[in-house]
Amino acid sequence: MRVLVSSWGWRSHFYPLVPLAWALRSAGHEVLVASQPRMSEVIVGAGLPAVPVGADLDFVEVFGGQVGRVATRSERARGEAAPESVQPAVTGDGGVVRFADAMVADLVAFGREFRPDLVVFEPQNFAAAITAAALGVPGVRQLWGPDETTQLDLDRAGVLGPLAERVGAPLADVRPAGDLMLDPCPPGMQVRLAGPSQPVRFVPYNGPSVLPDWLRIPPERPRVCLTWGTMMAALGIGSALDLAAVIDEVASLDVELVLALDPSQQDGLTGLPANVRLARTPLALHLALPSCRAVIHQGGAGSMMTALTAGVAQVVVPLVSDQHFNAERLVAVGAGLSVPDGAARPADVRRLVAELLGGGRVPQRAAELAETIRTMPAPTEIVPVLERLCSTTRNGSLSGAHL
Repeated sequence: MRVLVSSWGWRSHFYPLVPLAWALRSAGHEVLVASQPRMSEVIVGAGLPAVPVGADLDFVEVFGGQVGRVATRSERARGEAAPESVQPAVTGDGGVVRFADAMVADLVAFGREFRPDLVVFEPQNFAAAITAAALGVPGVRQLWGPDETTQLDLDRAGVLGPLAERVGAPLADVRPAGDLMLDPCPPGMQVRLAGPSQPVRFVPYNGPSVLPDWLRIPPERPRVCLTWGTMMAALGIGSALDLAAVIDEVASLDVELVLALDPSQQDGLTGLPANVRLARTPLALHLALPSCRAVIHQGGAGSMMTALTAGVAQVVVPLVSDQHFNAERLVAVGAGLSVPDGAARPADVRRLVAELLGGGRVPQRAAELAETIRTMPAPTEIVPVLERLCSTTRNGSLSGAHL
């Protein structure tokens, strides 16, 4: 097969696509990864060939002021949506659509040159879904984790119609959910999906990294990792909690606290306690977490799913949008704890970490889910499913594509 993989210009959207792209290449299929120009270095750094398409957009400028707490459908139905919740809808002037608009024409044009049998994309890539429709080939949507887009309203004609019309794609054929969704969530964590799905094992890829010497040595005390959200750092949005105060509180426990922070988040962190280790070079979570007893993060899907794969109990400090949604799903399966909205304090984070280190049901549940994830089909086992999907399409029907 020829496979066109596409992500729009943010690295955490691209990373979950990498293991499947590797699996496809290892099976002998031709794979090209198309994204906006500034993503080329990130794609090549993952060992994949990059195709620059469209124009670069300033992520901060596009999403500034648009990222917030999105109310879930159940909250809205019960009348319990928080007053500060942003509109739970995909809008024509929103950041996701602006990114699609910046790349859809080039992506379709390249697709007509490359003539792929399959388009693989991440959950918010409308340009790729439209490209699959324009080319008349199946689209496969690789989920990051729980599908937050199920909570968002989408006016197909008003939002997708103009994009599809620009490139000659029949709107009726545009499937934002893909013809098949690859779902990495263990049982009980996912919400009801909008179309056919196929379980797939989550294989973490957190970007290029070097294994530091200290990680090769078992810790002398329980190791806890704190990572504080790279997207939030890029947007200049801090947590409601003071990072330095959280570090001091957690370090007061008898632990080794590892800080995996964006460089911009390290400014001002001086005089750290002796049991705090600050990683000054990029530290991939999939390298650090297997030796940890707990992890603290803000609820990004990559951090959450990497921790689930490692069997590490989690404390989530959600701030915006999908972070709250992910935290709710994590708590629902019993593999983590979440700091509640409102009057949360650094001491609350310390208390929840201490609770996890004390043992109990949450760490046990985290270990159980890690074992469940290990039994899910690996990306290499999904390749034949995608081959059959393409074969079914070539025979004139997409019905029964979920195999």
